[in-house]
Amino acid sequence: MKLPLPFRRDRSILKRQDAQDHLEKLLADSLRALGHVCAKVADVIEAQRLDRQGYSQQNDFLRRVDREQDKGPKKE
Repeated sequence: MKLPLPFRRDRSILKRQDAQDHLEKLLADSLRALGHVCAKVADVIEAQRLDRQGYSQQNDFLRRVDREQDKGPKKE
C-alpha cells in the first residue's frame, strides 16, 4: 500500500479542484446553517420581547379601540 507523502509538491490539478470544490461546498453549507441558527435566535429574542410587553398568549387577536365599529362598508 502506497501512502501519500505529506509535503509532496506534484499534486494533480484534479485533486486541487476537488479540494477547492469540497471547501466551497462546506463553506456554503456552514453559512446556511449559521443563517438558520441566527433566524432561530432572532425568533427567541422577538418572543422574549413580546412576552415582556404582555403579548405572551398565542391565538389572541388585538382589537382597535380608536375607531368606531362600522356596521357596514364605509361609503365615501
